[in-house]
Amino acid sequence: MKSNHIVHPRFKIVPAMQLDDLVHSAFAGAQFHLEKIKVLLNRPAMQTNWIDDSSLDEATKKTLAFEGNQLHWHIRAFFWELVATFDTLLQWENYRYDLGIQEEKVIWAEIKKNSNKAKKNHLDWDREYGLLEDAWNSDWFFEVTNYRNFAHRSFIFINAEYNGFYGKQKPKLITIFLTPARVGQQEYVDIFTCLTGYLKKMQELKERIFGRQTQ
Repeated sequence: MKSNHIVHPRFKIVPAMQLDDLVHSAFAGAQFHLEKIKVLLNRPAMQTNWIDDSSLDEATKKTLAFEGNQLHWHIRAFFWELVATFDTLLQWENYRYDLGIQEEKVIWAEIKKNSNKAKKNHLDWDREYGLLEDAWNSDWFFEVTNYRNFAHRSFIFINAEYNGFYGKQKPKLITIFLTPARVGQQEYVDIFTCLTGYLKKMQELKERIFGRQTQ
């Protein structure tokens, strides 16, 4: 059955919104969630393997489970904001170089299809399109987009390794890492190191595009 819903005409980017500022804001959002992840990784919920610990009461376990959920929420939000940085960058490029793509249709496939239709600053656009294309085809961005897309289905799978057994000393965290999103992706990389690497790659892309833009 066809929907009768119509998008509200005011549901658009307005001129007062500076798209370059929104790119930086989305990136700052990813930074924010990474800092929260760093804090949560050092909380008891992740530092000890508490699930089978019979010495803990149910109230304590519920608190620890909530901390674990917070970690998952921030990991998902990190990838949402990181991809939002790229997507908003595409909006900025479409507007700046007048590619003529309707706002709601600005995705990489449309940018690629209209890459020869820039009406402004052709030399800058050629350089920046090359940067965007390299990012889109890179291993790191493939991983980022797949983690983001999986976050719409479920929590992103994380794996944790602990040492020891319950007894005099409780198991302590050795490392925590993401399940690979790409065949051939390096495995067992510490999650904070991994996410920091993605953030740095996006920062490099952002700086290379904005750092040399023509005024």
